[in-house]
Amino acid sequence: MVKYCNTLIAVRDINRSLTFYRDLFEQEVVVDLGKNKTLTCGLVLQEDLDQIAGFSKDTLRYGSNAMELYFETDDFQKFMELLNTFPQVERLHEPKTYPWLQQGIHIFDPDRHLIEVSESMYSVACRQFQKGKSVEEAAKLVQHPVELVHVWYEEYLKSERADISVCGTDCSACYCFGKMCNGCNACEGKVFHAPEGKACPIYACVRNDKALHDCGKCGELPCKIWMDTRDPKFSDEEFNENVAGRVKRLKD
Repeated sequence: MVKYCNTLIAVRDINRSLTFYRDLFEQEVVVDLGKNKTLTCGLVLQEDLDQIAGFSKDTLRYGSNAMELYFETDDFQKFMELLNTFPQVERLHEPKTYPWLQQGIHIFDPDRHLIEVSESMYSVACRQFQKGKSVEEAAKLVQHPVELVHVWYEEYLKSERADISVCGTDCSACYCFGKMCNGCNACEGKVFHAPEGKACPIYACVRNDKALHDCGKCGELPCKIWMDTRDPKFSDEEFNENVAGRVKRLKD
């Protein structure tokens, strides 16, 4: 059985290329064979490839644009800030947004191998979730299968603080958390004080009716439902402080 191992690119100067991939892409050498170096991502840099393969050096064609090396990042803006500190790096074009809403840029390494750096599609989908888009809506916008976008949505929900409810309440601060209740997100709003089998009115509104991630994405914050579900133990002053804290938590 033949197993694919890695991709090797020919480079003129191994140290120059290593500096490029180390400084811009945070790659380190995991296997060092002198003029052959394997990087963290599996990419192999090879100097004097013509001598090893046994072909004439003048047949090497750099910058053919027949292939590209593809990198992804969850923070495209941060990468661009880093790239801007390397004015010597040649760009094929400036950052652009593709029809599937992914931001990306094409640049060249020192030997003019074409490199694409784009934000991960998971990040693109998360941006749609943050805007309140449903899985189906996000899938259509990012042009990816609904099944895959649904997996991303589950990951997105897990990445959010599980103990912060849709209304901005810190469930972990409640004496019932972990005992009578595991939090609004865990029980999908069907907290112990809601009618049996039904979700809290706030949760039902934001998640079920409006298909938003939380109240922070709603323009009516704080709304009448918030006022109608006021905990009677709060004084007016305490309730106003509670509302202000929840709003701030959601906005942050």
